[in-house]
Amino acid sequence: MKILQIIPSLAKGGAERIVLDTCIELSKREEIEVKLVTFHDVNAYSFLSKTIDCQTIKSSVLPSLKGKNRIDIMELQDLIENFQPDIIHSHLFESEIVLSQIDFKNAKHIVHFHDNMIQLKKIKSNKKINKQTITNWYERKIVVKAYKKRSTRFIAISKDTENFIHKNLPSTIPTDLLHNAINTSVFHVSVNEQRENRMVIIGSLVDKKGQSLAIDVVSSLTQKGFPIQLDILGDGKNRIQLQNQIDELKLNGNVNLHGNVDHPEEFLKRAKIYLHTAIYEPFGLVLLEAMSAGLPIVCTDAGGNRDIIEHGKNGYIFQERNPEVLANQIIELLENEPKRQEIGLYAQNFAKNYDIKNYVDRLLEIYNS
Repeated sequence: MKILQIIPSLAKGGAERIVLDTCIELSKREEIEVKLVTFHDVNAYSFLSKTIDCQTIKSSVLPSLKGKNRIDIMELQDLIENFQPDIIHSHLFESEIVLSQIDFKNAKHIVHFHDNMIQLKKIKSNKKINKQTITNWYERKIVVKAYKKRSTRFIAISKDTENFIHKNLPSTIPTDLLHNAINTSVFHVSVNEQRENRMVIIGSLVDKKGQSLAIDVVSSLTQKGFPIQLDILGDGKNRIQLQNQIDELKLNGNVNLHGNVDHPEEFLKRAKIYLHTAIYEPFGLVLLEAMSAGLPIVCTDAGGNRDIIEHGKNGYIFQERNPEVLANQIIELLENEPKRQEIGLYAQNFAKNYDIKNYVDRLLEIYNS
């Protein structure tokens, strides 16, 4: 079987990481040939991508309501015709709009929803119409038309995303629920290992990740007399804003902005708790990574993470975005080490269900269905 995976770039992110882990695992399987194509020469995972067949082919489609579409797809079209894939597996909306203009009648198209792609949402009649709404409507029309012409199948990473697909896309296109996965061996460490009084949070420094609340939680903990370190891994537009918050709360000795790191497992293996304060999360790959490292999860309800957090078993999930509520739960874990280890062990065993090997087994079943 020949499989072509397509994603716009290998910038730092959960979708990009799972695509790489998937390609690495697929390449180990007999009678499988896998190729990964990106459109932009951005690679935050060179330490992973060098182990697979990966290349950048600059491609773009800029639709215009005036009929003057700007299309650059010839090189990608040539690659598909030469490679003759059985499966084209696409990730993120930029890949969808580019592939809408590509001819591949003999390949099955697998569309992976790593989040609720806003461009594919139906426009409600009572919704205020603006330029972006019209653009999304037009792009959706182009993409859905292409889906209907092909042998298309959707993959949803959570029940929340699955519901989005059912509400907004043709019911004639099959949808499979396939939760994200990780290489658990990379993150595994004994829950009895000596840990530091640290917490970790991983994600792009953008509004929906909600790191500001995590900093407020640390402030509450220090005020209650619990000295703790919070390692924030990731980068983004909110970095200066978050640093200002840290400065104002006098938490420079407690909260550390590390930027993007290649090996987050090194931070997870030192910590006692994983704190997650996202406002919206399609699934939460980092939660599995933290659980695999034996960490209890303390998090806010962000939608997709409901699928993997069993309250009181592998962590705690709260509706309230209240730093006091989160801080009190953290204190309960810090003051009860046997309980913290018990939840960490359950979390670690839970994460084994999401190992990349099992994931690829299920993925191949979807490819063959």
